[in-house]
Parts: sequence; C-alpha cells; structure tokens
Amino acid sequence: MKIKERYDVIVVGGGAAGFAAALGAKKAGADVLLIERAGCLGGQATNSNVASYCGFFTREENEKQIVFGIGDEVLQKLHEMGYYEHHRKSPVGNSIVVLDMEATKLAFDLLAEDYGLKYLLHCRVISAETNEAGTKILSVTCVDDENTYEFSADSFVDASGDANLGYMANAPFRFGDGKGGSYMSTRAVQFGRVDASLKFSPAKVEEAIKKAKTEGIAPLTKESGIVFRVSEDSVIALLPSTAVPSLDAKTLTQCEVYTRKQEYAYLEAFRKYFPGMEKAVILSGGAKMGIRDTRHLLGEYTLTADDVLNAAKQEDSIACGAWPCEMHTQINKMAEYMFVKDGDYYNIPLRCLKVQKLENLWSAGRTISADPVAFASIRVMGIGFATGHAAGVAAAFTKDSSPSVQKVQQELLRQNAKF
Repeated sequence: MKIKERYDVIVVGGGAAGFAAALGAKKAGADVLLIERAGCLGGQATNSNVASYCGFFTREENEKQIVFGIGDEVLQKLHEMGYYEHHRKSPVGNSIVVLDMEATKLAFDLLAEDYGLKYLLHCRVISAETNEAGTKILSVTCVDDENTYEFSADSFVDASGDANLGYMANAPFRFGDGKGGSYMSTRAVQFGRVDASLKFSPAKVEEAIKKAKTEGIAPLTKESGIVFRVSEDSVIALLPSTAVPSLDAKTLTQCEVYTRKQEYAYLEAFRKYFPGMEKAVILSGGAKMGIRDTRHLLGEYTLTADDVLNAAKQEDSIACGAWPCEMHTQINKMAEYMFVKDGDYYNIPLRCLKVQKLENLWSAGRTISADPVAFASIRVMGIGFATGHAAGVAAAFTKDSSPSVQKVQQELLRQNAKF
C-alpha cells in the first residue's frame, strides 16, 4: 500500500539540525513533515552517545553564547526538566553542554508536542524523484515496516548528516576531503562505576592506554582522547575509532563490529591501568558509532578555513560558529585543534546552505558546503542547530524561487536566532 501526502516543507533527519529546520519552517508558517529513521529524535546525541553539545559558546575567556533560536529552546526545555544548569569546560578548554541522553530524547519530543510538529520515527527515505531537468525535487519515497509513502513538497531540507537526500537526488557533493581521505569516526562509550574523584586529563588517559598496548591488549586505536564526566559515577570516552570510507552496509557492519570490540579492550585497559576504574563497567556503546565525515553537499558558496580561523563576518550571515577546527586525522592520536582568532566567532552565509543544481533543496548541519578544515568546526551540534534553523526558514519561503537573504534574516530574528 502506498500512502501519498503533500507538505510545504519536508525535512530529512531528526538530529539537532533537522529538528531546528522543521521547527523553524513551522514557525515561519509552513506545513512541515520531519522524517527520522531512528526510534528517537536527537541524532548523534541520543543515538551515538555523543552526550554533549559543542558550539553554543565562544572560546574567549569570558565566553558568550552565540547560538540561540531553536537550539536555545532545547536548552531551556532541558533546564525546565532539571537537566541543564550551565555549560562547563571540556578537558581541552572548550565550552560544552553535558547531556543526559534519555532526558534529551524526551526534551525533543516535548518541544515537538508544544509546537504541534508532525514527525515520523522509524521511517526511512529510499528514493527521491526530481523533475525531468533534474533541477527540482518533487517527492521522496519512504518505507516503514508496514507501508510505502510518497511525500511531495515545495521544498526540502537535507539534515541527514550523510547528505542522503541530496545523494538520491543527484546533487553535487564531496566525500570526505575529496581526495580519498576523511576524519576518523568514533564510538562514544559510557563507563559506569567510576570513582567520583577521578580527573581524566588526556595525558593520564594516554599513559593507561599505552601501558595496555605494551601488554598486548587489543584492539586499541586511539592512545588518547576526550573522557568527560556525565554523572557522579559515569563518564563518556571518545576512544574506539575507525575510518569510514563508504556508507554501504558491508562497510558499516565491519566498522560497527570493530569499534564494539574496541569498547571492551578499553574497558580492560582502564580496569588494569587507571586507578579508580578497577570495577568499571560499560553502560552503553550507543545504538551506532558516531560518524563524522562522509558526504558534503556543494553549495553556492563553500565556507573556507580562512573564513573560520580569521573570524570572517559576512553580510548574508544566517548563523554564527566559534568551535575550533577539530580534526581527527590520525587513528591513534588526539584530535588536532586550530582555533578561531581571538576566541571570536565567524559567520556562516546562507549561500553555504543553498545546494547547487537543485532549486528547492537546502542543506543543514554537517551536510552544508564547507572545505575540509572549515567542516571540522561547523559539524558540531550546537552549530547544527543554527544552520538547521536557517535552512528551515529558507525552505519555508522557497516555493517558486529562493528567498532573499533579508527575508530569511528577518524571520530568524523574529524567532530569536542570532547571526
């Protein structure tokens, strides 16, 4: 049975960027459908144990919040629920918002309910139909465990993280760095029964892992990485890593199994060589590993490393970013960081979100058009909220032609976004 429905805007992907896009479009007056293939909204935060929001704040000494709008509404909902009071510094000095993953799932549900947002979980997009010229998406075909759906719309937002919708619609894209390389992907592991007094500096983590490697404990990839506390007796460790050269099922199966094996190798290493973790257990490895770097849709403008590192300000800005360029290039090393000049922020132009070739497709989150270095900053979820919000507003105003920058900016300001 095929069910046919029509909307003004369809958003693919229910993570930070997709959720912000859907609510932004709805607040702008559009009839919106949000499609998510997992069993909850929230994306990497709720499916992959990435239990912190990065990118809401600048790095300067007296840091300031630069992402508001829908992203801030999520923070305020978490605050109302008793799960957010303030941000904290990560082990490398960046400001992060630590999350309770189950509460975050509910916060998304409650906000969607507050606004009457239509969304489908357990629904997967399997194809996209375009016009004969290939310049406009007409509809997407989706499946669940009972039905097939044909959803048509005036405009679409790709917030899938892997540019799945753009790929199906033959949009131009780059995979990884475009030269056969990409940033490492990581499984975020939550360890419990951890002594509440322990401090996890990268140097201490590296010391324990190197001792374990010397003893022959395997497989261990990263010799150091970020470990941060999420409760009195539990931490999240970003350690098991692998390259993801393709998104086919065979490759992803191998990557998932390999990083799950690493979970238990790191558990053994910490039990033996990190005092205070002798009784540690694995609480969760997430429903899936955290994938960083796959397809990037090519936009009318590509954000550059110079734009990010020199805190460039641009007239057609629709979002701000301040997270450093966090580059996971080596499977056994910590990320390399390149910081925004003077702890400042940079602007993200609307042109980065407008996908080449397809008149009615907007990108959001880590699918937006950015070079490999700039991508290492814009990919985080705090910035994803901001670019998603803008993409949704732009999509709401896309019927016969792309909206003016001024119209999008005015609506974003009305919705309490900052840029």
